[in-house]
Amino acid sequence: MARLDKLWRSVDGPGLPPRLDSGRVKARVNAALDADQAERKIYMKQKLRVALIAAAAVAALTGSAFAATTNWNGLSSWFQGDTAPAQEYIHNAAQTVSDENYSMTVEGSAADDYTAYLTVTFTALSDEAKEFIHSDDFNSIDLLYVHPVREEKPADEDDDLPRSFSIPYQETESPGENSRRFEVSLQDLSGPVDAVQVWCGYMETDKRVTLPITPAPTLTLKLGVSGPGAMDFIPVKDADENPLTISEVTISPFTCLVKWQCFADGELYPNLRFRMADGTVLTQSQMMHHQSGSANPATGSYENLYRFYEVQALDGTGIVSIIAFDMEYPLDGSKPAQVEHDDALDPFTVTRMEKLSDQSGYSVPVRELTEKLGGTCDWDPATGNVTCVYRGVTVVLKARDATALVDGRPVDMVEAPAEQNGVLAADWLVFKEAWSINGFVQRENIYNEKDPTDVTTIWGDWYIIP
Repeated sequence: MARLDKLWRSVDGPGLPPRLDSGRVKARVNAALDADQAERKIYMKQKLRVALIAAAAVAALTGSAFAATTNWNGLSSWFQGDTAPAQEYIHNAAQTVSDENYSMTVEGSAADDYTAYLTVTFTALSDEAKEFIHSDDFNSIDLLYVHPVREEKPADEDDDLPRSFSIPYQETESPGENSRRFEVSLQDLSGPVDAVQVWCGYMETDKRVTLPITPAPTLTLKLGVSGPGAMDFIPVKDADENPLTISEVTISPFTCLVKWQCFADGELYPNLRFRMADGTVLTQSQMMHHQSGSANPATGSYENLYRFYEVQALDGTGIVSIIAFDMEYPLDGSKPAQVEHDDALDPFTVTRMEKLSDQSGYSVPVRELTEKLGGTCDWDPATGNVTCVYRGVTVVLKARDATALVDGRPVDMVEAPAEQNGVLAADWLVFKEAWSINGFVQRENIYNEKDPTDVTTIWGDWYIIP
């Protein structure tokens, strides 16, 4: 579970990491063992056709209906900025199923080959359901199940309750007094799907929505370029002798899938750049965040799926090329070209400062972080304000004040900044979010050979990825 723990910490997951989903693991194993994808695809299209026909029959019997919807914009819950580049890929149709207690409506969706986004609304119909829908227990593990319709079910899978994949969701504004609405992100599809099934644990098991999926287009670049990459929590000592080789990058308006090989003694990750239509170069930290991944250390094969912070246009008005290890690969398929190395975008370390409280993590040195990034840091002795500017974003801090100003907007920090040996130390997250940078405190676990439960953690400095 150590890898899962690290991944959970790397995306600032709250509390303990989720446990493994055996159905999800089995699906991955099946996919890995599937030798003939072409034959599999033909077979599964036949299976899907049967599934959709059956779903249509169920819909007819249970009162399910499609209805045209307008201006569905569930993508705004998962993406910043303008989602207009994705409007042509949105499925604007609502489908509803009902039983005596609830109705469930899937209001719209959008997807690519790896992730689907949809909005689901539950409406209470009975007096008992109207009382329960407003309780804290309603939004629980039994609320929502989503399952991709693609491949043959495992022999031991219950026909009535197929396993759900990873489904982060968040509640949004309710459309009515006895309704609750959720924005859903069905992650880790691991390849194209033709439909998803959605159902609620509080409803009769045959009351499900089967939603056809039309994926947004993807674009794949074959790279085959090698370089140092970026480290994980544990420092890699042999990165120079065992560089990371990025084999291909696949992007859609929503996600970026990166495949690579590496045999270093430790974990290295891609660190891409993106050239935009206006000529600016944005880093991986600025453009996207990690969503899921898989690894086969025995073969040195890895892949990570990232979600873009903003919906991306692939028509030449957004991303125009990808830069990996100083080689630029245009999306239009023209010849790759060497670009000048930019030292300012390389990962670096800053001093690990002490925790600001027993409840917080290690803090960062404000001036050292800002200036190593290439920004400016100024202290006003009259007010005590420390003003830090990087990437055009201003962060104003003050010792013993837990509210920062980010471009004039108040932002609550985990803890107030404090002086430590004459150096102002502050909460890391305010800089991570304001400046779109990534970072973590390097660490190494030393295990007692006689007692595997006896672990000593050696903490290093902060590792910053601009």
